[in-house]
Amino acid sequence: MSLKALVRPRENVEDASWLHLTEDEHVRWSERPSRFTIVFALAVGLVFALVGIVGTAILMSVLNGWDLPTWVGYLPLVFTILGVVIAGMTYLRWLRLLYVITDEEIYVKYGLISRDVTQVRLDRVQNTAYDQSILERVLSFGDVRIYTAGTSTEDITFRDVPNPERVTSTLTQLLSEQHSGNDRENPLSP
Repeated sequence: MSLKALVRPRENVEDASWLHLTEDEHVRWSERPSRFTIVFALAVGLVFALVGIVGTAILMSVLNGWDLPTWVGYLPLVFTILGVVIAGMTYLRWLRLLYVITDEEIYVKYGLISRDVTQVRLDRVQNTAYDQSILERVLSFGDVRIYTAGTSTEDITFRDVPNPERVTSTLTQLLSEQHSGNDRENPLSP
């Protein structure tokens, strides 16, 4: 697997077994949370790993003339293992989450091996909103909130998605297309 594939993983969403597309339905948008949300944890993991490697090299050279067991020199490698675990778990948590918008539905998929998929039909969506902090605005990511019919609570939140304005715009366009399609089917509707 290349570095590019690790940094920007793409799965063929249209062929996913958990996505139930009708014959004329297409994926309009799919994305994971912004990579900026995991940079700090990955950097911490890398620092721990480097501290372990450098610490081992230094300790091994210092202990060279001492009468201590050899395994003592390898103790800093615990930091390396901890760093790899931190980075790996952070990456896998990020990788397990995928958001998808189709012509007819909204999906949120959690999991790599086990799966939890939330699915909402677009005709149930009443309102959308997005918010960004100053830092999120600078880094171009934020949260998109989707409210559905019959509730006053937020039903789905796409957390930390890249370019939330585009996501909201895509949803608005799809809702508008769906509304105008319903008007053509039922010309007596107000």
